Amino acid sequence: MMILCTHHSGGVGKTTLAVHIAGCLYLKRKDQILLMDCDSQADAWRFCTGRDPESEKELYEANSCLAVQWNPGRARIKRAELEDYDHIVLDIDSPLENTVQTITQNHPDLILAPINYSQQHKALYHLPKTLEVIAKLESKAGYVPKIRVVPLGVSENLVLEAIASTKEKPTDCKVAVAMENFQDEAKDAIAAREYLWNLDGCEHTLNYFCTLLGI
Repeated sequence: MMILCTHHSGGVGKTTLAVHIAGCLYLKRKDQILLMDCDSQADAWRFCTGRDPESEKELYEANSCLAVQWNPGRARIKRAELEDYDHIVLDIDSPLENTVQTITQNHPDLILAPINYSQQHKALYHLPKTLEVIAKLESKAGYVPKIRVVPLGVSENLVLEAIASTKEKPTDCKVAVAMENFQDEAKDAIAAREYLWNLDGCEHTLNYFCTLLGI
């Protein structure tokens, strides 16, 4: 399964979502997972490794099931290098046409677009653009991925209003149930290289991320 965490705006929760989706797969499935960080800031990489990357396309085995790779140039990865993984989670700042296919020679099965509380106005403003790019990809490539807009502490109604203003929508585009506003807790968790569900009072968030994946 290929999962893309993306949005045209920065700071809206892409990395937070990507690392927790990868962590959820690790805890619940114990499958082989590759978390690919395609952001120049390398936040997902640092979350898993605790250090800056030394070279582009560097691969780090976080544990027996989870690996992370830094690929800010979005270089093509050989198919043979991806065959050992059951799930690939990509953290990318924008779903440019054919970007994912160029990197992995495949299309995403699930696209998650986060809207977090602190950047909600910017994220909601740019959401239609993100969805329109995905819709164009869908029409050109002839495939229909699942699109889930993920409100992280934001009202579902606000997201629905933004989607309603989108000129060209993807076929299977829905709004996930909103998560509670754990903006500060999530920021602290990422800084401490901890999953949100490991913090006191946030244990139930594991089920939230699992629900996004249908597990």
